Amino acid sequence: MNAIEQMDWLAGHWRRLSAHVETGRLPQALLIAGREGLGKGLLAEAFAKRLLCRHPGDYACGQCPSCHLFEAHTHPDFLRVEPEEPGKIIPVDAIRGLIANLALKPQYSGHRVVVITPAHQMNAASANGLLKTLEEPDEHTLLLLLTDSPENLPATILSRCQRLDIAIPDRVQALSWLQGKNQGDAEVLLTLAGGAPLKALQLAEAGIIEKRGEFFAAWYDLLRQVEEPAKVAEAWSKFPGETLTEWMVSWTMDLIRLRSAPHRSLIDNADLLESLQAAARKLNLRSLFAYLDQLQAARRMLSGQVNRQLVLEELLIRWLRLARSPT
Repeated sequence: MNAIEQMDWLAGHWRRLSAHVETGRLPQALLIAGREGLGKGLLAEAFAKRLLCRHPGDYACGQCPSCHLFEAHTHPDFLRVEPEEPGKIIPVDAIRGLIANLALKPQYSGHRVVVITPAHQMNAASANGLLKTLEEPDEHTLLLLLTDSPENLPATILSRCQRLDIAIPDRVQALSWLQGKNQGDAEVLLTLAGGAPLKALQLAEAGIIEKRGEFFAAWYDLLRQVEEPAKVAEAWSKFPGETLTEWMVSWTMDLIRLRSAPHRSLIDNADLLESLQAAARKLNLRSLFAYLDQLQAARRMLSGQVNRQLVLEELLIRWLRLARSPT
């Protein structure tokens, strides 16, 4: 079975893309937007492969020379533009190189497909460089722009693209898919991934539940005053700070829920319920809301150029002080 067929939440989007082919009304530029882990890249590549296939059906045949070239990442009519390193910008030189390639005719088939990902990583010069191509598209070329932050794209780019928004799937549907991948911790993984099934699977493969459990144990030990903030912050500084603050935000929100309505609260970190309940009984609700604000501010700081260890140490000192606040 084709990988896209296994992802029920992409079925409607695939039908829409297929309709463009069947009606002969293929857009010149399509923006595929949705949070990380929903399958934007898989959808774009499956569609590119179908367009370039010599004998396509509902999907690419997988057997023709074009499909073999695609699978080998050597198809001359499939181009990718992306940062040299994750998190870096897409420089204007990469867009200029693309434009030079687009001046040539497709080499192998009637179509040429370009994937630009993540599109929001283009800087102003890159985006401006792409505008002329978007305004005067080549009828044989399809541009697929992928992004999980469409709000960070210039209006000039957005206005020149048709848009395909991929929403977070129904939770039951996503859990069913994850359980089909033999993920026994599907509920927790899906919550950690913000509802994105592919991100949840990636977290499972990285052993993230075990890592998160270790960090939570240290966080809880600080509350019990059996750990030192400086020591914990030093160990934590080697791990992505944005992920740590995201976890602490989630734990703190659960504490607020448990403190507000201990007998009827639905929490995100159900596997940590017993420890969270014990912590909630010790903490002041007003202090928890103040700490949540501090975590949100720290999360923004950690996305920039700061001393991560010092930011984490300050957060952990403030967390330790919560245990000393009257309940």
